[in-house]
Amino acid sequence: MNLELRGNEVTSGQLHYNFFEKDDNQGELTGLIVGDTLKAAYTFMSEGAATVREVAFLKKGKNYIEGYGEVVDDNQGNVSFKDTKKLRFDGKIILAKTYCN
Repeated sequence: MNLELRGNEVTSGQLHYNFFEKDDNQGELTGLIVGDTLKAAYTFMSEGAATVREVAFLKKGKNYIEGYGEVVDDNQGNVSFKDTKKLRFDGKIILAKTYCN
């Protein structure tokens, strides 16, 4: 994940998932940092179609922990959390700070 911030607003961002033995995907992030949580829209290509998925990351120290919860799919390429108050940040995906070239 690479973020460009203006105050608490993510004006530009990139997110790249590279899972073992699964298709990777990468796309754009836009959103807000509210307290210690990044809430954003992740836009990426999936099977030839643009998809927008709501994502949330909890900041712990220098790391970001991805949040999970029940989602709603509008069948038009938009996936959002059903209730952001019920998100779980269980540490399955942790993004650690690294230096980019």
